[in-house]
Amino acid sequence: MTGGIHVLCVDDDADFRELTATVLERRNDDIDVRTARSGRDGLAVFDEGTADAEPDRDVDCVVSDYDMPDMDGLELLAAVRERDPTMPFILFTGKGSETIASEAISAGVTDYLQKGTSDQYTVLANRIENAVEKRRADRARRESERELEQYRVLVETASDAMYVLDDAGRVTIANDAFCDLLDVDHDRVVGGHISTFISRASFERGVKTVHQLRSSGRESDCFECTLETSTDEQFIYEANVSVITDDTGEFAGSTAVIRDVTSRKQRERELAQYERIIELAPTALFILDADGSIGWCNDEFADAFAEDKAALLGMPFSELVDRGYYDEQVMTKYAEEVRTLLSSTSDRDRAKYQIQFYSADDTVLVHDVHTKLLPLEDGEFAGTIHAIRDITRRRHYRRELERQNERLEEFATVVSHDLRNPLNVAQGHLERLEPHLHELLPDSVDDGRAADSDADDLEDGYGPSVGAIRRALDRMDELIDNLLSLARHGQSVDDPEPVELSSLVRDAWEVVDTADAPLECSVDAVVSADEGRARALFENLFRNAIEHGGPDVTVTVGRLEDEAAGRPSKMGFYVADDGPGLETDADEIFEFGRTTTADGTGFGLAIVEGIAEAHGWTVTAESDETGTRFEVRGVTVPADGARSTKST
Repeated sequence: MTGGIHVLCVDDDADFRELTATVLERRNDDIDVRTARSGRDGLAVFDEGTADAEPDRDVDCVVSDYDMPDMDGLELLAAVRERDPTMPFILFTGKGSETIASEAISAGVTDYLQKGTSDQYTVLANRIENAVEKRRADRARRESERELEQYRVLVETASDAMYVLDDAGRVTIANDAFCDLLDVDHDRVVGGHISTFISRASFERGVKTVHQLRSSGRESDCFECTLETSTDEQFIYEANVSVITDDTGEFAGSTAVIRDVTSRKQRERELAQYERIIELAPTALFILDADGSIGWCNDEFADAFAEDKAALLGMPFSELVDRGYYDEQVMTKYAEEVRTLLSSTSDRDRAKYQIQFYSADDTVLVHDVHTKLLPLEDGEFAGTIHAIRDITRRRHYRRELERQNERLEEFATVVSHDLRNPLNVAQGHLERLEPHLHELLPDSVDDGRAADSDADDLEDGYGPSVGAIRRALDRMDELIDNLLSLARHGQSVDDPEPVELSSLVRDAWEVVDTADAPLECSVDAVVSADEGRARALFENLFRNAIEHGGPDVTVTVGRLEDEAAGRPSKMGFYVADDGPGLETDADEIFEFGRTTTADGTGFGLAIVEGIAEAHGWTVTAESDETGTRFEVRGVTVPADGARSTKST
């Protein structure tokens, strides 16, 4: 037996009292005896012991005489049992009888002994030891049962899924959360083997974890497992496992708390993907902390410097200025932009500006910088995140494009001036020549036929008629207009505005000589475009339809709904006619100078393609015996839903 035994000996005979105490303590070193000379004194000692905060003063067993003047042994037994129903109470009396023994047993005495020889004290010591050991065992069992019940209630009411396994892996306890997780009845789970409910790989990881806990002596560990529901869905969970042992320290099973980590694992995978994307992205990214030091950067940013990535991390950005990578104005610009972003009067959430970067090989690059604040920490500035794009080539390309556009504009001006001047001279001379036409005609021609014929179509013996000359001059004028249109409409559209397509279509239709041809327009949308050039696109498509389809051809303008559904920020439209179709292959009709009519210039559809490309649109054509259909795709719809200010 472990632990001392505190015995209260109550006897009105002082000699027996001292003798009993002395013999018991000699026979068992674990026994400590306190004495009382009467029942009332014994009860007072008992109360003092049970009320004391020190556990070594608790009474473990009461040994009492029966015949005492103020309170006999059975009365003392009743008083003690009122205070502690489980307290061992041995009646050790010199006055024995069957009546007393019967009353004692009926009263619930633990044991009954008569005083006598010294051997009786040995028996008494043994009876005390047995009674106290039994009481302690019963108390431990009750405590264990109480703890088990508390644990069971805790498990069954916990929001996290929990289960308990025996040493063979069978489920002995499972709470409602675990059963709900598996979507199975509680009766099916309890008694079943855990491998029935988790994957084989998860079961093997669980067995390995339990073995490691048993060998290492650690209290708990965790592993990932996959649970299968009745609908064959699989979810990832984390099981926190603890080992259970019995009273002897032997392995008795295990218990686990399970938490759903499917979302967390998904976030971890997404985070890993984002980190990979950031590292692979052709955009330089870096973070400055509140002190202006580089807290993080990707490889794209680090590759621009002679220093390696490890040396850049933690480096104050101002040091990059000192090393000549940036001008000093960069720090001033950064401070100004951060103050603006932090200002309560500004609604901007990011800053955009351009800076110059001087690379290690002395190349000057232009960087487009986007800066955004990191989330504030306790209301305090925590730093900034930056995205950098090298726009040097784009700026060079844009400047080159601007120079090309300037040269193209100069070319168009020269063409207009140098061709129109002699053309205007020729047209002026022809106008002055026409009134004297009949005077110049030979008499052989003026035989009366002139009265019945158009003099413009008459020819003398020396050359073509005046009508042919006029038509040639008019054609030259038209070619110059088309050439200028092709040159100017092909320039990129840098500043598009919201335009009503339906209004644009009607305006273009009114400009073109459409004779009696009907127009059906079912497109109602606002798009971003250069209004003048977009109207010219429709004018050329309408003119093409009339020229090839005839004066009674029906022209239809509609929206390409499939494009609008697939890309909300983009749309498309078509222009179709029910004419006989084009003789030229659809892939060739946009070629410069391609025409199928005797008086055509071959510029109209080339201008259409140029206007479309200037807007970033694509234009295609389909043509057969049922008509011709032009489709324009990739047309931008204003994101803010702005409407054209043009009246419809």
